[in-house]
Amino acid sequence: MKPRSLITFLVLLALEILTSWAAESTATGKAKSGACPVRPRFLCLVFEPPECLNDWDCPKEQKCCPSYCSNYCLDPVDPSKQVKVNPGRCPLVIGECKEPNPIDTCLNDSDCLDSLKCCKRPCGNSCVESLKDTFLPVQQD
Repeated sequence: MKPRSLITFLVLLALEILTSWAAESTATGKAKSGACPVRPRFLCLVFEPPECLNDWDCPKEQKCCPSYCSNYCLDPVDPSKQVKVNPGRCPLVIGECKEPNPIDTCLNDSDCLDSLKCCKRPCGNSCVESLKDTFLPVQQD
């Protein structure tokens, strides 16, 4: 191999390594603070190209949030804010999700209408009718 070809090869190799380190540091770095806002479920008629692949593709404090039709850069919500807790308890989760990467339609009861509860379901969280606690008297023998 000629010295000129070897130098060109080494320069290109070094650039490739530096580029992959820079891309890896932003792509695998920690996600931006906050959580994605809850998006209501709807039928996606047209899939759009994603605006982002990770949080660092989005401007300022925005996060890369999955939706049904694509990924979008959205303003984050603060998951630590005080939330409403509706009475009752969540039904038992039965079954297994067959969807890849299911999307939550709620994060907590505040995201649900009326007295519905945000409960873990087979394919992510969703608002459901709560179970009222009913206790049966215990018979003593």
